[in-house]
Order: sequence, then structure tokens, then C-alpha cells
Amino acid sequence: MSISNPPQNKLRVIVTISLGFCIGFNDAAPGALLPHMEDYYNISYSIASLIWVSSAMGFVFVACLSHKIEGLGKKNSLSLGCALTIICYIIVSTGTKYPAIVVAYFFAGAGNALLVAQCNIFISRFDKVSTYLSFFHGSYGTGATISPLVATTAIARGVKWHYFYLILMGIMIPHMLTVYYSFRGSEKDLKPWDKDQTDKSKDNTSSVDTENDSEKFPPKEQSLMILALKDPITWQIAFFVLFYQGAEVAMGGWIVSFFLDYRNANPKYAGYTASGFWGGLTIGRLCLTIPLHKALGARKGVIIASIASMILVSLVWIIPHIIVEAVLIALAGIFIGPNYPLLVTYTAHDGLIPRKIQVVALTIMSAFGNSGGAIFPFVVGLISQTAGTYVVLPVFIGLYILMFFIWISLPNMERRSSSKSNNMLQRIWERIW
Repeated sequence: MSISNPPQNKLRVIVTISLGFCIGFNDAAPGALLPHMEDYYNISYSIASLIWVSSAMGFVFVACLSHKIEGLGKKNSLSLGCALTIICYIIVSTGTKYPAIVVAYFFAGAGNALLVAQCNIFISRFDKVSTYLSFFHGSYGTGATISPLVATTAIARGVKWHYFYLILMGIMIPHMLTVYYSFRGSEKDLKPWDKDQTDKSKDNTSSVDTENDSEKFPPKEQSLMILALKDPITWQIAFFVLFYQGAEVAMGGWIVSFFLDYRNANPKYAGYTASGFWGGLTIGRLCLTIPLHKALGARKGVIIASIASMILVSLVWIIPHIIVEAVLIALAGIFIGPNYPLLVTYTAHDGLIPRKIQVVALTIMSAFGNSGGAIFPFVVGLISQTAGTYVVLPVFIGLYILMFFIWISLPNMERRSSSKSNNMLQRIWERIW
């Protein structure tokens, strides 16, 4: 599939990339707004963190119904995703009581689950998958960069925090209309690329023989959800994204509070540090994803980027200088950025997951990711009640270590033949690298 085949794809790609901006704009907002929400409702770190838990529940809800939702098709699934997020924005923009705000985030989580899964699957079918994925996730990072800037500037000028969601509502409503228009007829003209194809065979460490996938998994005997849940690779990538997105959202959500509490940052400008982090993430996705994929491949690219991220965040923990730390956080964002698009490339395009269960598997992955993006910021909030917000740094490093070991345990799709050597160290090295 290409940008011009089917012809409607050009508009669909533009709309999909633009949706990435909206999702990023939504996800980064709480990081800058959190201190003001706490003051507005007079609530603690742990209670404020419930918005992430509610959002995760929305993702899990969609994941449980993913095998049913798939029947809606791309047009209806994406339109429904936009509608659910709009419901959230309407509720939050009123500044109503906090329990209602928490419930509203459930709708945002469910809506974003639909959007993320469908956008990733659509883009993963393209011949230049790494290019379009970098644009999509780079657009996400751009939205996440601009969001704290807009929120911080508006609040500094006396605008109430909840009015920020009127901006989100104004952005998402036109997108719902353009999604419905651009994806008309998509189930018919995209059908040739959604059919099962002979997947690339995995190495002998894989639990699923994709070459004989149709024989092993007769679709009439088992549902796609059961097939996805029976594949251990689905669970590995799900936990990878759980830790990855947990680390990313925890850092983006609590770094402002860390600078306020431990570096005496100016409350009017502390929100810009979150923009620096998300800005770095954007640069990484736009400028590092393709070079890493071409030079090293998706697997090695994630390994290098993950190690660099851990080193930079460790330096933030060690060096007590606000300007240096702000720069290091932005640099860490650059290396955090490519991991997600490289993961999707490795999973969907390189044949790690059989094509027939990719939609369900990636929906499960998205649900786990956003669960991580809720659980670990919530955990940071709980621990911060007694230990302080500096814990966001060791939590990030710990999550990245777990993520790193899961990644190297995945089948090495980029090494086509395994060594016959009896040297154990050599075989381990070939499995990793």
C-alpha cells in the first residue's frame, strides 16, 4: 500500500497524522495542569493521579471489546474515538466536581484507545512504514510539546485551567468530521492489504510459526481475541509498552512538580520544562526514527535509544542544576521518542505478530500502554506523598530496565539465520543483537 494507492490514502494519511497531534495535545495537558488542579480542588498528589487511572480503565475497556469493535471498520471506529474524547472535553471544561472529572477521563481513555490502535494499524500497512510512523508519532510529540506551552501561557495570564479543554474540544470536533469523510469506503479499498499474507517466519525462539499460521490458527475455531491472547509475543510487547508508556507519562506528568519542589523553579514558567521533554520526544520521533531504522534496524535502534535515555535521566538525578537538568530532560526525550514507532514497525511490519491478529494485539498493547501511563504516574503520586516527587527519576530508570530486558528477550527478526556455534556467549549475543 502506498500514499497514492488507493487514491484516498493521501487525505487519510494527513488526517491520521493530524490525529496524532490531537492525541499528543491531550496526553501532555495533565503534566502542566496538575499543580493547578490540585490547588483548584484542594487535593493531594495521589487523588490528583486518579485521572490517569480512569483513563487507563477506558483503554482496558476498549481492549476487552477490541474483537467486537473491529467489526465497526476504520471509519466508524475512528469517528467513535473522536466522539468519546469530545465527551470528556465537554465535562472537564465546565470545571465541575472532581469525581465527574475523573469519570470524564474514562471517556478520553476509551476514545484514545480506538484512535491509537486504528491509526497504528492503518499506517503499518504502508510500504514506507517507518517514514509514516515517524510522522504520526512525531505529530503526537508536536502536540505534546505545544500543549504545556499553551496551558502554561494561558494560566499565567489568569485563564482558569479547565478552559484549556475548550481548545481540545475545538480541535477534535473538525477531526471527527474529516475522519468520517476521508475513511469512507476504506473497508473496501483497503481490503487487499488487510488480508492475511504469508508472514515472515520467526527464528526458532518464537512461540508462533507464522509461516503455517493459517493451519495453526483456524479462524473458524477460535476468535481473534483468543488467538492474540494465546500468543506469548502479544504479552511481551504489551508489558514492554506498559513500562515504556508508564515511564514516559510519569516523566512528562511529574517533572514540573519535581522542578517546583526540588529546584525552586518559578511556578509561572516551570511548565515549560514539560514542553522541553515533549519537544525532545518530538525531535526524536521525527529525526531519529528513520536513521535508526535504516542504520541499525528497529531492534538495535530501540536498544541504543533505551540505553541513552537511562544514562541521561541518571544524570538529571545526579546533577543538581536546573538549567543543565532541563537540557538533559529534553535530550532524554529525544532518545525516548523513537522507541514507540520502532516497536510498531518491528511488531506489525517486520512480522513479529501474525497479520490476522495484529489489530487485536496492537489494541491490547495500547491498553497496556495507557494502563502503564496511568498506573505508574499514580504510583509516583502515592510515593511522593511521603518521599517527594524526586521519585519520578528512579521510577523511570527502573521501568526502563524492565522494558530493556523484555525487548532483548523478543525473537530477533533481523537476524535471519541462527548460529550453529556451540559457544553459549556467541549465541546469546546473536539473540540480543
